[in-house]
Amino acid sequence: MGAETVAAQPLRGGALLLAAALCLAGLVRREKQREAPLVPLDLLRVRSFRLSVVASVLCFTGQMAAAVALPFYLQHGLGQDIVTAGLFLVPWPLATAVAAPIAGRLSDRVGTGWLCAVGGLLLAAGLALAAVWPLGQDARPLLAFMVMCGFGFGLFQTPNNRNMLLTVPKTRSGAAGGMQGTARLVGQTAGAVLMTVLFSLLSGPETAPRLGLALAAALTLAGGLTSLLRVPPRGAAEAVEAVEAPAPGR
Repeated sequence: MGAETVAAQPLRGGALLLAAALCLAGLVRREKQREAPLVPLDLLRVRSFRLSVVASVLCFTGQMAAAVALPFYLQHGLGQDIVTAGLFLVPWPLATAVAAPIAGRLSDRVGTGWLCAVGGLLLAAGLALAAVWPLGQDARPLLAFMVMCGFGFGLFQTPNNRNMLLTVPKTRSGAAGGMQGTARLVGQTAGAVLMTVLFSLLSGPETAPRLGLALAAALTLAGGLTSLLRVPPRGAAEAVEAVEAPAPGR
């Protein structure tokens, strides 16, 4: 409720968000000593899991900001009708559907940190191009940008979710799944609020959507770079391989 009203009624929205933050703090304090806390602080202490959560929030914030900005950009900035605007958005989910199984197979061979970084970079590049490309009356290049965004998002999401679920004990897999959904919802809410604020502050049919796309590109790039922090140093990886390698003659 606070996120929905903060743009139009800052005081009321801010008060609701403050109340929500206080309630969250109280919940964390109450659940902190429990064996299976509702807020999984024990899982957030695991560095790889924590980085995956942060990266997920960043990328879903950018994804939702773009999802809100693009229809306005297409209809009001580029003069497309509703049906055509919808068709321009179709390549994104189609490319995501193609990329997801590919990313799943690659996750068995390539570190998830690298895959998520490449996916975040592709998504950021597609959003940045959509924000700055001088489309004018020809919106067709946007189709290629949507393919980049969708493929990058699929390449990021699958290995990132995999990492979140596989870096925790099996007994805490339910909490990891709940945190995965929470990270997605927090990011999507933040992206929607971001665009609401931009639309309320900026005028012009293209200004707010294009700025929103640019900010979305920055957020998804940050998500990809955050994923790189999960990549172990080369020396550490070689040490693990040396320990796991069988001794000569075995």
